[in-house]
Amino acid sequence: MICTLCPRACGIDRAQKTGYCRVGETVVIGRAAMHFWEEPVIAPHGRSGAIFFAGCALGCVYCQNFELSRGNGYPLTQAQLIAEIERLEGEGADNIEFVTADHYAPQVAAALRAHRPSVPVVWNCSGYESPRILQLLDGLVDIYMPDFKYSDPQVARRYSAAPDYPQVAEASLRAMKAQAGRTTVKDGAMTRGVLVRHLVLPSNVPNSLGVLDALADILDGDDWLSLMSQYIPHGNAHLFPEIDRKLKPIEYKVVVAHAQKLGFGNVLIQEQSSADDEFVPQFFDKRPDE
Repeated sequence: MICTLCPRACGIDRAQKTGYCRVGETVVIGRAAMHFWEEPVIAPHGRSGAIFFAGCALGCVYCQNFELSRGNGYPLTQAQLIAEIERLEGEGADNIEFVTADHYAPQVAAALRAHRPSVPVVWNCSGYESPRILQLLDGLVDIYMPDFKYSDPQVARRYSAAPDYPQVAEASLRAMKAQAGRTTVKDGAMTRGVLVRHLVLPSNVPNSLGVLDALADILDGDDWLSLMSQYIPHGNAHLFPEIDRKLKPIEYKVVVAHAQKLGFGNVLIQEQSSADDEFVPQFFDKRPDE
């Protein structure tokens, strides 16, 4: 498969070697299990049926799932992927959540066409999506949950080698909204729509304020915004002194105050106690039943 799937369009034959995302065309995951710490509006019973995929087209230096994002995990056939979706659904998941599956969009789309869960399908992604990825998912995803990481191209270049991130993320978010339609919440649970996450980075408050300004022009009053304070230095963050620490309370307060000033309809605020390794999932390098 000559891959031009993600915005990097590296053109690697993933049947023969790995591209920027560090994985081939065989699906590799790190975990398929209940995930208990997602926003209550998408998991009202605290049970997201989350499948964490290996590899990533963005490759942030501070990724909390660093080893997984670099391609480590265990392979699944298409039949096994469908079986994992069915298992999580059968165990009572609030949703089926695909986490960083962009580079496997064709395989996931095929799995969802073979078995459409009875609970909402959540696409949890970096926000760095190409139009082709979103076209493949059209009609198959109920809730889009993208990050919107950067408003500043230089910040995006420094931490994710993606100076085009701001314009790509804006275009992809608009496409997600067009697909999902009006965000709908019934009995405290989102059934369709968009929830945008933004992780506030240390020493980068201006970037966060710019993200909020951009989102104010895109999100409707029904959409949800999750402002995340859970940053912990992971991966290669130690190579970047300005982000090699946790977030200061004042940094987060400034960002929250700006969101309130802009008047977003539904904003989720985190306790800074969430910045703890306890909330980082544990991954396997082989199937957990082996």
